[in-house]
Formats: sequence, C-alpha cells, structure tokens
Amino acid sequence: MGLLECSDAYWRFAGTCTQCGHCVGACESLTKAGMSLGQIAKALLDAQRASSTKEELALAIAENGNLVQAVRGCFFCTSCKNTCFAHNDVCDLIYHARVDFQNLGLIERAAWSSVLVDEEWDIFTAYRAIYGIGYADLTRHKAYEGHEAETGFSTAFFPGCSLAAYGPELTREIFQTMDELAENGVTMVDSCCGSSLKSAGFFDRAEALCDRNADELLAAGVRELVCVCPGCANDMKKALEKRGLKIDVRLLASWLTDHGFTPKRALPETPLCLSKSCQDRDGTYLEETKEVLGLPEETTSIFRGCCGAGGAVSAFDPARQEQQADDKLSFAPDGATVISMCPTCTYTYAFRLMQQPRDVVNKHYTELLFTSQFDWDKTFAQLGGMWSGEYGPWLAQVFA
Repeated sequence: MGLLECSDAYWRFAGTCTQCGHCVGACESLTKAGMSLGQIAKALLDAQRASSTKEELALAIAENGNLVQAVRGCFFCTSCKNTCFAHNDVCDLIYHARVDFQNLGLIERAAWSSVLVDEEWDIFTAYRAIYGIGYADLTRHKAYEGHEAETGFSTAFFPGCSLAAYGPELTREIFQTMDELAENGVTMVDSCCGSSLKSAGFFDRAEALCDRNADELLAAGVRELVCVCPGCANDMKKALEKRGLKIDVRLLASWLTDHGFTPKRALPETPLCLSKSCQDRDGTYLEETKEVLGLPEETTSIFRGCCGAGGAVSAFDPARQEQQADDKLSFAPDGATVISMCPTCTYTYAFRLMQQPRDVVNKHYTELLFTSQFDWDKTFAQLGGMWSGEYGPWLAQVFA
C-alpha cells in the first residue's frame, strides 16, 4: 500500500474518466475548483508520487487549493454523477478521498468531534440525555430494567438521528400509528446510519455501524425496516444486501400508503414546494412521498439539489452552505410551504430561516401527515442552552 490508503480507487477513476467535463458544469464545487473527477484522482496520485512521507503528502495536498475545494466542498448531492456518461460513482471517489484526508490530518477535529455517531456521545445523544428524550419502551426487542426482550415483530421503525432527537413527540406518534397498522406490531431501532462518519472520512466505521444495525435486525427477527429518511434507507439497504439478509427496506411514505393510512391533517392551502432528497437517486422516494401526501401534480413545485447539509460542507465553507440553503429556499414563492423528505433538510432550512427569516413555512413531510410537529424555536434554544448551561463544561470536554 502506498501513502494513500485508497490509491486503487483513484487509479480506477483516473482510468474511467473521459474528461468530458460534464461533471464540472453540473457541480458548483467542481466548477469553483476547475477539476473533473478524473483530475481529482490524478491530482491525488500525482501528490503521492511526488512525496516520500505522509507529512510531505499532506503538505502537497493542502497546498493544492483546488483539490481541497473539490474534496471538502462536495455535498454528495450526485449532480455530477447524473451527468457522467461513464456512470462513475462520484460519491465513491470523494468518500475515498475523505478517508485519505482524515488519515493525513487534513480534516480538522472540530468538523467531526460531535458527530461520531458510533460512540456513546455525539450531538444527538448528548441532546437527548440532557433533555430526557429516550425510547427504551419502543425498542421492544431489547431487554432493559424491568423489561424482557420481546419477539415476533415483523417490522422495525428507523427514525434516524434528527427526528429522534429533535422531534420526540412526532417520533412517538409515528411509532404508535405504525404499531396500530402493522400486523404483528412494531419495534424500533434507535440508531444512526453513519452518514456523518462517511462525510468525516470514517468510511469503515460508517459501514461497521450499519453492519451492527443489521445484526440487531437479524437478532430481532424482523422482515422489514421502515426508514423516515431516504439516506438512512439507502445505507441500510446496502448493508443488508451485502450481508445477504432478506429484510425489505421501505420508506415510511410508501409503508403508510400500503397500510391504508389516512393523513391526520389537510394539506395547507398554500403553494406547495417539495424539496427532493439528494439521496433519492432515481426519484422513487419522491413519488412515494407525493403519493402519501396526495400532492396535486399541477400545483406542486419540485426542486432538486442539496439543501446545504450534505458532506459536512458547513465545517469547511459555512458561507457556501448558507448560500446553498438560500438557493433552495429561493425556489419557493412568498407564502409557500416548503416540504422536505429528509429531517436533516428540515433542520437545515429551519436554521437558515432563523438566521434569515422569509415568508415561507418549513415542514417535513411527516408533519403534514401527523398531529405532532417539530418545534424549532425550542430546539435551537435548547441546543444553545446545552453549551451555556451546567452541561457546557462536560460537552466541551467530550467534544474537545
């Protein structure tokens, strides 16, 4: 193995890229860097060839501002992949580059110390512990004090980090509804898909976390996993398929439709703007979300591209992350309701609207189906209070 752990992947990309330039035109980060995917791979290999130590290699890469921009400025939105005639897996290249950036110390600790979601404490588990948010009673397949592990569940609910932390009432209402609709009841997998680990360059740890989730599902004996977020669904589907496990992964939207769910709310009488998830590669989840909501085709706008949360770009270039969120929200006319498919998108829009208010309503699709809602004013106040209150010194030590 050379100084770059992932050099084999770069050779593969360097050989398959036709240098047509379509990816550069499709991606603002690549446009800014002036580099195609093949040129990114070549630049990494050239830096390795010119270096004799990891320290020299790290310096050579760090001095190549365009290369750093291309790797650290990627939202993983796959806009470039959608234009690639060679059908190269763009995210695969950048994920590998992030691994080497991490190994070489080129991703600062502040960018990932609070999102190590495979450890005991991350920003989500700390928030939940401080504010008393827990779901032990819903993880029925696990034993805990005063409760023996139950069996016989065919369905597991996977809410994901953002929903479980910032929407506890909504999480519980969704679970209760699923439990009433499912033939054999529902249990909950209270874990993460590891997306933030991949963004930080901990690819193996992200895969290991998904494998751990797969082991939990296998032990519980469930036959289907229902995810709220398209990204969670994709990562878990990949992990289960790699293991050869016959567990069907569904998006909550399609599961509710198939089980005859009737929305508990009427659609708002405003212009409706549905923000398509980056992780919805082929548009399947988009169609499932439109169906469960009953969105009218003729009056619903669809806008695409990352909300700004992808790829941990905020830790590298916060201004660009803010601009990305603004660009997405600019598609919505005054008075519109912006509907997102991923809870992290909802969080990102809510935070940006707190910074730069405008006349739009920001909702996750589940908020248009259920009674419970996110309370972002409370959430952001509590997130800030974590650091200024009695737990501040502990958090500073944990995430130092």
